[in-house]
Amino acid sequence: MSAHEISEVVSIYLESFRLGYAGYSYRELRQIHSEYNSQIDSNALYDAKTFRRIILKTHNYPKRLNPKPLLRQQDFRINGNEVSIVYKPRERLKLKVFPSEKQIVLMNEANQKGARIVERDGKYFLNLVLEKDVVLPDWRECETVIGVDIGINYIAVCSALTKDGKFTNPLFFRGGEWKHLCDRKRKITCSKEFKHLTRRQHEILHTVSKHIVEYAKSFPKPIIVMEKLGNFKNNSWNKRWNFLLGNWARRKLQQMIEYKAKWEGIPVAYINPAYTSLYCHYCGSKGKRNGIVFKCSNCSREYNADANAAMNLAKRFRQLLDEPKAMIGERSQADMRSAWEGNTYLPRQTHIQPENGKEMNRMRVTRTVTLPLGVGGG
Repeated sequence: MSAHEISEVVSIYLESFRLGYAGYSYRELRQIHSEYNSQIDSNALYDAKTFRRIILKTHNYPKRLNPKPLLRQQDFRINGNEVSIVYKPRERLKLKVFPSEKQIVLMNEANQKGARIVERDGKYFLNLVLEKDVVLPDWRECETVIGVDIGINYIAVCSALTKDGKFTNPLFFRGGEWKHLCDRKRKITCSKEFKHLTRRQHEILHTVSKHIVEYAKSFPKPIIVMEKLGNFKNNSWNKRWNFLLGNWARRKLQQMIEYKAKWEGIPVAYINPAYTSLYCHYCGSKGKRNGIVFKCSNCSREYNADANAAMNLAKRFRQLLDEPKAMIGERSQADMRSAWEGNTYLPRQTHIQPENGKEMNRMRVTRTVTLPLGVGGG
């Protein structure tokens, strides 16, 4: 298949989407694109109506329309390294895909829900949406608590609190490259380079979230605990610091960790992070933080401030497991201040189904894998 054919399909889909967004009906679209399969107009019209409902609800009008062609489950077939798309009346468009070994494993263990064709810098990719049912263990049955603290000097720091009450060595993810990319984004004016830097930051978040989930999988019955972050103001006198806070993708990283952890059957909980950086996780006394160093005023121990916060998150959640009274609003020990039920978000139990006399937490999770398309193969 040539690049001209696939670009033609993308342009026809874009035209159908714009006409559907403007109010054209399915019958009118079929009169315009009678030489193509009816599914291309049906998918474009479905996307356009969904997009228009979102626009009318949020009043966030886009500057331009650039949709990604939608492929439903019945519109494509993947056989080995070949994908066929039914967007022609009597024949399928055949393309070559090049999945990695890990992507092949993901495709074999899940169902293919749908896909989208994406164009980047003249190259085409297939964003394949996978779906599977997982069983999340009840948070009361988890043995290892993985505390994850998200910051700027370190993108993330995680530490595991085992069942016997001991902490493992923290895992650090330095934020030097992230801050360097943010500084470059401040100085550039070319939109192409800006997109390149943004993609690199997106890759860093994917790498960090993947390693955190792999770190959690190395422990028995883990649960990942992160901080419930609210809104903050970046209006200090330091303009560089304000820019770093404005580009601090803390919630995006948490979402990546959450969906990757649920895919592996690991529950995720959010807990109130108040004073986790100001109290010693060892003795519970208040200390002083100087940059990235925390020093306890009672036991004189020194820790990395972000690592101490990650340990406090894990210890706080462990206390919630061990002391049910902490969940009804009563105060706990000195290092567990402000840990009340209103600011603690435990994993929701969805689709509870009895099995062998026990209740199991079942839920359906999805994730997307990007497969490069080989134009010219078939």
